[in-house]
Amino acid sequence: MASVDDERKVQIDKLFQVNDKIRTLLSRKLTEYAICHLANLSPSILSFGKEKYGKPKLLSHSKIFFNVSHCDSWIVCAVDEKPIGLDIEKITSLNWDTLEIFCSTSERNKLKKSKCPEFQYYQYWTIKEAMLKLMGTGLLTDPRKVMVFFLKGSLIKVNFENKEWQGESIRTDDGYVLSAVNTNNISKSILVSPDRFYE
Repeated sequence: MASVDDERKVQIDKLFQVNDKIRTLLSRKLTEYAICHLANLSPSILSFGKEKYGKPKLLSHSKIFFNVSHCDSWIVCAVDEKPIGLDIEKITSLNWDTLEIFCSTSERNKLKKSKCPEFQYYQYWTIKEAMLKLMGTGLLTDPRKVMVFFLKGSLIKVNFENKEWQGESIRTDDGYVLSAVNTNNISKSILVSPDRFYE
């Protein structure tokens, strides 16, 4: 594990499954690649740490923000000049019992009327998760208070405590939903997976 910091080595060593070890290592290497590509930096000068609630951050460059998510064989990373959140999930069956945990009443009603409830369910899920990751609070913030609005195409708007964020939510060819949220145009960000590169 050359060029992997000691803290990350300890984290990887604690994992039992080989696939989890590989995924964790790839997540860091993809993050380094995306950051260095965006900011024209060398990986050797990057220093990582954590915020108050455990959100990873770049200690060496305070004006560069990133977020990582993975699901099955997907690993994605987003990098921007402002805080950004990212999440990817596989579309499976819709569990109506979980809706009250993270969807508002109006969002639940829209899902019941949707022609593609499973897809929209995971859009809500990944968008809200991306927003919570952007803020770095996780489920300490009530996801029902994160309001999601679908705009034209893949574009979205997110409102929380009278503030507004932009984002995108897409369905991949292999049945996953990928959502990203920040204050900029998402097209300026970088999303990376082992076999794909978006810029």
